[in-house]
Amino acid sequence: MPRSPLISKVEMRAGRPTLVLNGQPHAPLIYALSDCPGARWSWEELPARNISLFAAQGVRLFQLDLWFEQMLSGPDAALDLTLAQRQIAGVLAQCPDAAVMLRLHVNAPPWWCARHPEECVGYADVPVEEKERWGLVRPLHGDGDRPLRASFASTKWREWADTHLADFCTRLGATPEGGGLFAIQLANGLYGEWHQFGFLHHDPDTGVAATRAYREWLRTRYGSDEQLADAWQRPGARIEAVLPPDSPARETVAVGPLRDPRTQQDLIDYFTWLHLTMADALLGLAATVKRCWPRPIVTAAFQGYFYGQFARNAAGSHLAHDKVLASPHLDCLCSPASYTDGVRALGGSGHGRGITGAVRRAGKLWLDENDHGTFLVGCPWDRHFKTTLEDDIACLRRNALLPVIRGGGQWWYDFGMVAGTPDFATHGNVGWWDHPRLAAEIRAIHRVAQSRHGRPYRRPADVLVIHDPWSFCHTVAKRWSLEGFKFGDQPPVGPNPFSGRGMDGLLEGLYRSGLVADEALIGELGQLDLSPFKLVIFGSTVVLNETQRQVIASQVAAAGRHVMFTGYVGWSNGREIGGALAGAVTGITTHGRDATRPISTLELDGIREVQTLEPPKHVPVYDVPATQVAGRWSDGSISAAWRKTDTATWWSFGVSPTAPALLRTLGRRAGCHVINDHDDATLLGDGLLMVHTLTGGPRTLRLPGGPTIPANLSARSTTVYDAESGEVLLGS
Repeated sequence: MPRSPLISKVEMRAGRPTLVLNGQPHAPLIYALSDCPGARWSWEELPARNISLFAAQGVRLFQLDLWFEQMLSGPDAALDLTLAQRQIAGVLAQCPDAAVMLRLHVNAPPWWCARHPEECVGYADVPVEEKERWGLVRPLHGDGDRPLRASFASTKWREWADTHLADFCTRLGATPEGGGLFAIQLANGLYGEWHQFGFLHHDPDTGVAATRAYREWLRTRYGSDEQLADAWQRPGARIEAVLPPDSPARETVAVGPLRDPRTQQDLIDYFTWLHLTMADALLGLAATVKRCWPRPIVTAAFQGYFYGQFARNAAGSHLAHDKVLASPHLDCLCSPASYTDGVRALGGSGHGRGITGAVRRAGKLWLDENDHGTFLVGCPWDRHFKTTLEDDIACLRRNALLPVIRGGGQWWYDFGMVAGTPDFATHGNVGWWDHPRLAAEIRAIHRVAQSRHGRPYRRPADVLVIHDPWSFCHTVAKRWSLEGFKFGDQPPVGPNPFSGRGMDGLLEGLYRSGLVADEALIGELGQLDLSPFKLVIFGSTVVLNETQRQVIASQVAAAGRHVMFTGYVGWSNGREIGGALAGAVTGITTHGRDATRPISTLELDGIREVQTLEPPKHVPVYDVPATQVAGRWSDGSISAAWRKTDTATWWSFGVSPTAPALLRTLGRRAGCHVINDHDDATLLGDGLLMVHTLTGGPRTLRLPGGPTIPANLSARSTTVYDAESGEVLLGS
């Protein structure tokens, strides 16, 4: 009997964005084939085996990659939907009640880019160099270099992509295979993730299309040459003569890691335009999907990347987060887990790259991409990767359930099939999770996640971290040298370690502190209910406008709350920069100095953290009485300070604390609840408590408003509890 075509939505139910298929809620846990040759076509032997394996564990959601260029035979050809239909049919053959998400890459094909080089990305530091394709290559190969790719700013590419997307949705939606589709994940940019191409090593986008679009944006923003010249402090400047900034200009700092709006507004404008343009391109295509698919369908994209961006947020991340979250056209935001060791390694936090609290409150579904290798065949981009089955189980639980605890979901992205074979004498290539114990874990994880629906979502956080992606228009980062580079490496921090420590380092530490923290965008500040929060941390908000400063003074710094500024937070108001601007908010005299040995030692209630920065650095320094000192630089000047008023306690840290024990101490000072006194990744939300530990041993887990759980945890393990009853759901 034919099945009904899927009607899919993301709806806010019981406080969580919920994936709803034909009226029924589904745990957003998905199995995904990779885009790699030999592992990408659903009907072939090895992919079919792994689709069937996950279906046997209760998984009903599946993801597949597809490119426009794979469906086009030439410039004047219409889309051939045969491949799309065959991909979906291959899943349905293994799981007849499956629901499929297509990751649809809307990139212009190489022949289109060769025909229209003026519509392609340019690089400020190097000429375009397109590598010759040979053999069965991944279409995204070369994205990280300096490839010939259509620019997000190209009107001609947008019209081309929109036309083909409308045709794709209209025709595929009318087929039986289209009835099995629940989501279209739009992909473009570096590795399909809506980054600027080549942004780690180079400086995009300076092409003809980008230059033309940037000038049009400036004309709309300023209206006249005179207004532009006044804003940029450049007498005689003309909009028609403006060029995107060169690399030396992009890497020039004024104070610390900051740009000075009085002399570098052109840089701030350029990066603002760059990110708005990317967001407009994505949201325009998402609107086309909504308009042209014959039924309600979920739209998704890699978007909202904030953490783990290699200090290159302005060059290629997603700064227009507020615009994307406000759009009705995009339902689901996605990212891989952060690639830092403090996240991915056993004992790490395992979190994704997005500000997931803000995503959840906006009613959008967050999905992590789980591309963590296993003991079976290792990791194809890291031949030194080693793990064990027991470690894999611990990481599998952590990686799959952390986004569920935060109100979202994830997919298993299977690169195992191109990583090799566990035993040539008995097997060919295998999937990463093709093992009976891993399969049993996936079944158990899926059962736990599905059981959350129907219960109110609750995350009893009393720590709030506030960020502003747009602040990266005001800070400087340098390109990552290609010399000695290999995929998977972490870059040097460069001129701005302050934001990184107030983002990645802070979040990694908070997840392992035993505190329960949520995150918010600075734009939410006036609308958030602050009453649950006892500690509010400003992690990356280097720019605070006058309204925000007033809200912080009148609403945040109230009710005995502790308020913490890190690094260069508050040093700009969008018009000028300086430590006095931060000090005017905190009441702590703030200025800066150059340090040849930028080493800060924090000490609080007997807990110490030593913070070493790459010399030399301009660093924040504070003037307070000795009784209010929480840290000193190596020359004896003050690196951390506090002061208490009648309504609040203020903290200023030149470099954000990241050590779990010190963050735990700060939380206790503020009166926050501490679940776990050890440095384990401890996560609470959606009625679940998860403890991921490297060392193991006796623990006393104290849940806010719930039970106290005595536990003796195994080393290198993950244990999941029912947060209301204390019952062990996974682990021992």
